Amino acid sequence: MNVFYATIYGGILIGILFDINRSLKENFKIIKKTSFILDVLFWIVITLIVFIVVNTISKFQLRYYHFVALAVGFILYYNTISKFILKFNNIVIGFIKLLIKKIILNLVTILENLYYIIVYSIHLLFDIIFYIPSIIFTIGRKSSRRPLVKRK
Repeated sequence: MNVFYATIYGGILIGILFDINRSLKENFKIIKKTSFILDVLFWIVITLIVFIVVNTISKFQLRYYHFVALAVGFILYYNTISKFILKFNNIVIGFIKLLIKKIILNLVTILENLYYIIVYSIHLLFDIIFYIPSIIFTIGRKSSRRPLVKRK
């Protein structure tokens, strides 16, 4: 009987991973377009979980009740707490998306300000190097040509 209960827990774990998969598909547009990859990854992970559960519990002596217990665990999970776990996953994913969005916006703002600091510093440096000496030489040339006031 312990083998049956342990396999039910494996079915519950499969249900939790199923809800994580659903949450990811609902919250990310990129994942909707590439859901095939996520589905394949999900089924690979599920297969590994089934093998690990069956190996841990009964040393790969696969019986029909393992599949029944996995299905019972999944159905039990899906009909009881799946809604709450799905809402919780959506809240966590929404929080993470908001956090990443704020981090990226702040990083862009910092980089934009840094860009302007660098550009204006270089502009000031070129002004100092080229424009101010040009003004000094222009003033020097104009003052040496003729006096500003005519003397009689």
